[in-house]
Amino acid sequence: MCTSCVIKVLITALALGLTTTIATSIPTPSPLVHMPSARSLRLPNDTYPLGYLLHISTNIHLGDWQFNGSATIDIEIRRSTNEIVLHAKNLSDIEITLRLLDNDRPDDVGELVDDLTHTYDSQGTFLVIHPRENYQAFEAGQRYRLEILYTGIMGTRPNGLYWMPYEDSNTNETTYVAATQAEPTYARLIFPCYDEPAFKSNYTIKLTHSSSLNAVSNMPVAQIQNQGNLTTTTFQTTPPMSTYLVAFVISNFESISETHRGVTQSIYSSPTRKSTGRRALNNTILTVAKLEDYFGVSYSLPKLDHVALKRNQGAAMENWGLITFKEDNVLEQHRKDEYKITKERLIANHEISHQWFGNLVSPEWWTYVWMNEGFATYFGYVVTDLIYPNDHVMDIFLRDEAEFAYSDSSLFPARPMTHYVETEPDIMNVFDVISYKRAACVIKMFHHAFHQKTFVSGIRTYLNKFQYSVVNELDLFDSLQSALLKDDRFQQQTWVHMVREIMLSWTHSESLPVVTVIRNYENDTITFRQHSVHSKNELWWIPLNFATVLTPNFEHTHVEYFMPPMSEHTVSFNELHLELGGRDWLIVNKQQTGFYHVIYDMDNLLAIARQLQRNHSVIHQRNRAALFQDLAPLVSHNEIESMDVFFELLKYLEFEDQVMPWTRASSSINFLFEALYDTTSISLFKQFMRRLIASSFQRLLRLLESGESPLEFLSFEDFLHIACRAEIPECLIYTQKLAHDYIFKNSSLEVDYPDYYFAMHDVILCMGLRHQSYEEFEKLLSVLKTTQPDSMLYDDLIYALRCTQNRQHMLHYLTMLVGDNFTYSIMNEKDFMNYVIYLFKTNAASRPVIWHFIDGNYKMLSRSTHFVQLFNEIAEYVPESQRERFAVLHSKIEEYLQSEKITPKVPLIDKDSSHVGKKMKNKEQFVERFEHQIHKWLLNELPQPDNRDYYAASLSVGNGSDRPGGLLRTASKMLKSAFGANISL
Repeated sequence: MCTSCVIKVLITALALGLTTTIATSIPTPSPLVHMPSARSLRLPNDTYPLGYLLHISTNIHLGDWQFNGSATIDIEIRRSTNEIVLHAKNLSDIEITLRLLDNDRPDDVGELVDDLTHTYDSQGTFLVIHPRENYQAFEAGQRYRLEILYTGIMGTRPNGLYWMPYEDSNTNETTYVAATQAEPTYARLIFPCYDEPAFKSNYTIKLTHSSSLNAVSNMPVAQIQNQGNLTTTTFQTTPPMSTYLVAFVISNFESISETHRGVTQSIYSSPTRKSTGRRALNNTILTVAKLEDYFGVSYSLPKLDHVALKRNQGAAMENWGLITFKEDNVLEQHRKDEYKITKERLIANHEISHQWFGNLVSPEWWTYVWMNEGFATYFGYVVTDLIYPNDHVMDIFLRDEAEFAYSDSSLFPARPMTHYVETEPDIMNVFDVISYKRAACVIKMFHHAFHQKTFVSGIRTYLNKFQYSVVNELDLFDSLQSALLKDDRFQQQTWVHMVREIMLSWTHSESLPVVTVIRNYENDTITFRQHSVHSKNELWWIPLNFATVLTPNFEHTHVEYFMPPMSEHTVSFNELHLELGGRDWLIVNKQQTGFYHVIYDMDNLLAIARQLQRNHSVIHQRNRAALFQDLAPLVSHNEIESMDVFFELLKYLEFEDQVMPWTRASSSINFLFEALYDTTSISLFKQFMRRLIASSFQRLLRLLESGESPLEFLSFEDFLHIACRAEIPECLIYTQKLAHDYIFKNSSLEVDYPDYYFAMHDVILCMGLRHQSYEEFEKLLSVLKTTQPDSMLYDDLIYALRCTQNRQHMLHYLTMLVGDNFTYSIMNEKDFMNYVIYLFKTNAASRPVIWHFIDGNYKMLSRSTHFVQLFNEIAEYVPESQRERFAVLHSKIEEYLQSEKITPKVPLIDKDSSHVGKKMKNKEQFVERFEHQIHKWLLNELPQPDNRDYYAASLSVGNGSDRPGGLLRTASKMLKSAFGANISL
């Protein structure tokens, strides 16, 4: 290869793959040739970056979004090849210089290399440098210095290098701020690079910017050079790290700082909000120190900055040494909110945990995103719990993380934790509930199963052994294996040498297991069965532990027996070291630390119910909650063996003083409200629920007023919903007064409250408008008519009015919505049809009214091209008892459409279609199978006095009757605080 001259290759509009020209006297090459589509989307391993010198220049202070860049990369040839391949995307005006370095003279600038050209692969966003003739130009062991000059354009979306404006209300001046987001594949938008996590390298970053601004990056500042109106800030060289962690911010931000154990931490924010970062800074100081102590591995950099940005991808980004946040996730708000404070800490501590998991030790490919996000999620909670034990964040973990991980909803992906991806969209999509929440649950399970200290010892080995390097899951498993082999408590266990096999059964499964526990009362054995919640052919090594009446020991959550990957396995009490009498209870999966459902035989469930009714505190609250969570799918899918047993479990809730069991039971309770609607059992069920929830409802209101626990706040929505559906008079009066004050007295709801306030707001409005007098309902419709359609009040009214339980009100409401002669004056016809579908699905009381409305108005409704779609969807809710009436109405609509030659957008459903009544079958089967059993149980359980006085009180709610104000005053105070409303009760 000739090395006598310089080659500078100018690539115009690189991302578009246009033709290129040479910026020197070298003859112009032929037009750019695109790579064949067969090229892998992965970088080859032939070359490797040893270090980057990255220099970015920007005039963002002038509102100029173009930036100029220089990326100088020292490259090692690890395997002889004819090409150097790296990433670049949406960069232009690129000039390339390549020099061969002398390994014996590291300080030598090297010889210039020519005889090169390039191609660009737009599919893989690869810039490929290679000789004009196809030969092996780069020999193994050689080192090169590649310099690439280029320009780029900042965007407004947080991908790559982007900008955002900050307006100063005092001076009316606008300052522009630039920030980066490189994860997962956006570094190639900032500079040409080896943009895969395995290609770790050192980075020296230089930023040239206005002297009125300052710059921060991953490392501390090494040098600042002023050149008139411009300043060049050079940063210290990073340790080896992946491209997705490269970060910098150019701004006029100011900071508050503190140094602890040699690490300086700072909170950067716009000057007007500088003072609001103190609480966050205090937390970060505590968290870094606690994680260092917990893992026995020091934080690796001399500083850790936390930057509050107006715009950021997600809640925060864990860039090494420079964490970026959406500003409201790190800066204090004007109102103290205990739950929001806790969530801010959890967000920050998740990102700080990443400094070890993902930054110090990185995944070799995005297949292992869960090794970053799962560990950061789980240990973000663990460290927060260690620092703030009174916040009970591990209970929040169950609600905000585990509940989603347990969900079998089709909304969530069904894929293994370890999942290979290649394309940029697929890489982005792997940052999902599986990588964050399910992985966190699996990590939590083995943190407990392997004994917490032993697990952490394995993690310490893992972090020390692979620091500044990349790993796959086997590296993690082997580190845990080595720790277990050193723990004398596990030496006699047959599984102790099988950590890889055990862990792989979890990381390579798409679903999660259901463990059925069947006690064989005659021969003192237990049969364990396992199956996938998604009915997939998957089996696991499942860590089991046990609590009994004689040995509850709920605090000991390590594994006591590993169920092998067999669909059924029988073990004796002696093998499990259990002592159980025939009427004794057995709990599996203490504190629900294992990530699986547990289903018991009915006799054991009855034994548990007896214990709960005698003294529920003997069984840990997380296991009390898990009972209802695990049974909920059986109840809702009509698969439970006996509802008597389920009601025996519900019965103890009258004395439950913790919110978690109630929240886990709420889904089944609400299912029963819906399933028993319009049956002879519904009034008895409401009476039963009033008995169960009354004292807890009152207690929770008092707790909320005191602000004792943020988790209690989260659960108020569940309690309010159940209490009002059970028609507790205080709940109905309370919600009606709050709803009326909001609608008629313009009580304010400030926009900066957390999501759970809005959820509670929706429940209050819906429950508050369930029972209205004629005059009240007319006033509500009058407000709707005069409210702007794009206002929040309009949306709230549309949402809440559909909750009315009065059929005359509902018919009047529908008539008003369509307008005189079906002019659709309130909402257009498409919105009306969609709204009726929503109303029909969410309010069972509306269904006969809607059928009646359609029967009387189908000719006018059929003018809309969207009507048949409405009819088809609600046809799925036709009960079996109404099939004949449905068929008559169907025939009338079909004949009318044909006679008027109306062609709807979708075909009219066939009256004998299997979809007709499809959504009612489960309820009908449940009622047929269990309603008599439930009715009998309720009759035996409940006293049956003359209830006329009680129901008179309930009915008076709609007329705003005067009732004792003690409970209402407590409730009103709490909601005044929550909504900032001027409420008078």
